[in-house]
Amino acid sequence: MKTKSLILGACAALLVASPVSAGPLDGIFSGWFDTDSAEELGANGTDFGNALYRGYSSLADERDGAFDLTDAEHFNHKARAAARRSAVQPDAVADRDLTDEQMPMFQDALDRMRIAFERGGMTLAPRAAADAQVSYDCWIEATEANRTVRRADSGNEDSCKGEFETAMAKVEAAATHELTQVNYTQEAAIPAPAKAPEPQAASFIVYFQFDSNQPTAVGRDTLAQVVKAVREDEGLSVRLTAHADSTGSSAYNLALSRRRLDAVTAAFLEADISLDRISEEDALGESAPLVPTGDGVREAGNRAVEIALY
Repeated sequence: MKTKSLILGACAALLVASPVSAGPLDGIFSGWFDTDSAEELGANGTDFGNALYRGYSSLADERDGAFDLTDAEHFNHKARAAARRSAVQPDAVADRDLTDEQMPMFQDALDRMRIAFERGGMTLAPRAAADAQVSYDCWIEATEANRTVRRADSGNEDSCKGEFETAMAKVEAAATHELTQVNYTQEAAIPAPAKAPEPQAASFIVYFQFDSNQPTAVGRDTLAQVVKAVREDEGLSVRLTAHADSTGSSAYNLALSRRRLDAVTAAFLEADISLDRISEEDALGESAPLVPTGDGVREAGNRAVEIALY
């Protein structure tokens, strides 16, 4: 009995010594789990990154309060990454313990979110985009928790899914434009034009994969549109401007933007389009970002080649 009293007394002392903001078990497990260190940080990045920081901090605090220290630490680290202006990806489907029936549902939701982001959702509706990503992670974590019965409150997957659907509706409403119509310097949603612009006045943006001269899936579609327009109108001239994000050195990013430029001209040659049709081409690297960021930021909106047809 005396030993039990000593143990309980030690636990109580640790809890009393914990900071006011700490979770219920932080006083005991603070050396094992990092569940709230993000609270010490502030967010001063993009609107999307700042909203991610707030969302993941709140999710970490909620999981900490439910004694789910593993996920509390996971979301706390995501909040820290967002505060440091690092790229924060949603949880991968394969990283969660899901049934074979559940996995396609989450993969579809993940693909839906990524397409909306690639169409400018992170810039045109940054807060809703961050809400969508955080609620997706909340949803997939809660569903996994229900399967493994790891916690007593494992019934909130429906509320997380509802928050995801609400946020995605806002993102998709703001980012319904084709990638050729997105203006990445504008924060507010732009109404989609009633009619697509004529090719003679077209402005296209082909987006590329990270650290690569390979276009994204949507980027390939955009490049195909450009090639088709140029082949069908022999009077069109082409102006190309290539960019890279600020990850890596300036010299490396300049060379990377040059390789992206070459990838576009290679598509022209493949379609038997003479490079004489290109009136101007510039590889700018990270020197003229479409989305202003600090140094070392992985920004999908800056991995691009702008194409003007006139």
